[in-house]
Amino acid sequence: MVAAVLAAALAAFANFAYLNSVQDRAYKDAERLKVFVVGKDIPKGLPGEQSVQEEFIKADEIPREFRPGTAITDLAPIRGKVAVTNLSAGQVVVEGMFVDPKVAQITFAQRIPAGQVAITVSVDQVRGVAGLLVPGDKVNILINDGGAERFLFQNVNIIAIGTSAAPQAGEAAAAVNPGSGLITFSVPPLAAAKIALASANNIYLTLVPPDNQPVPVPPVEPGNLFTGGPTP
Repeated sequence: MVAAVLAAALAAFANFAYLNSVQDRAYKDAERLKVFVVGKDIPKGLPGEQSVQEEFIKADEIPREFRPGTAITDLAPIRGKVAVTNLSAGQVVVEGMFVDPKVAQITFAQRIPAGQVAITVSVDQVRGVAGLLVPGDKVNILINDGGAERFLFQNVNIIAIGTSAAPQAGEAAAAVNPGSGLITFSVPPLAAAKIALASANNIYLTLVPPDNQPVPVPPVEPGNLFTGGPTP
């Protein structure tokens, strides 16, 4: 058994050495061009100057056939700019990886999905689920309509509470409730108009789980308050 293991190991080593020699021969005659590569992971927003000074970026050479057409050949263009996103070690640095700081900034407007608008309502702790809501949650909006309680909308996305926005993909910060009763939703324009009109009355927000499926809910009024079973 030991002999078999040793033989397998020797065969694997021989195969590895052979493949490397083949690759070396293939690259030997290939024209190699200068590029800059990410030597160690670059976090989003790192200035270009710092990337160079702290050797996050290093010079290298690769065969012409593997060199991206947009690879940078000079580090001057990234000075005064910042990494637009997280960059992994080993990547060839190409145009667009570093941009002007103002371009890299994400405004709140950029967090609103296309075709939707942001609208804010004010609720107290009783009507706002005791302050347990956090940006990124979904809620149903319950309103009083002439003596009847009915749901106006279900699964409404909360994109901010106070001035705290919901974390974006890739952000490590945890969503928290800053203690504000100002709840900002992201909805289509018509829905925003309806929410604005409904907010003149007392609205209630009901927190729902992430996988909640909207269902029809009939209005509740004094005449049917005590109908149904003994449990919810």
